[in-house]
Amino acid sequence: MLANQSSPHWSLALTAEGRDNLREVSVSFEDVTVDFSREEWQQLDSTQRRLYQEVTLENYSHLLSVGYGVPKPEVIFKLEQGEDPWMLEGETPYESCSGECGPDRRET
Repeated sequence: MLANQSSPHWSLALTAEGRDNLREVSVSFEDVTVDFSREEWQQLDSTQRRLYQEVTLENYSHLLSVGYGVPKPEVIFKLEQGEDPWMLEGETPYESCSGECGPDRRET
């Protein structure tokens, strides 16, 4: 999955395999999550859905712990409310906010 060019990124230092030098790469929330269509989501069993929810929420929590300070993605709101995370065709999977979001839509 390619990250949206306008997506917030954070840098991550990675050790190149078999080398001692570090390499810095940019990563976004979109890089560490999976989007399912409604059809794909319906094909998952309850254990797979629960695993997706746990991993996605945990990944987002880890991002916050390293300073990922942007509005909470819509998929996180849905998962926290126990809703299905899939998006309707034409819908964007991530909440966009230009700093005008209220405190309930922004992580601090």
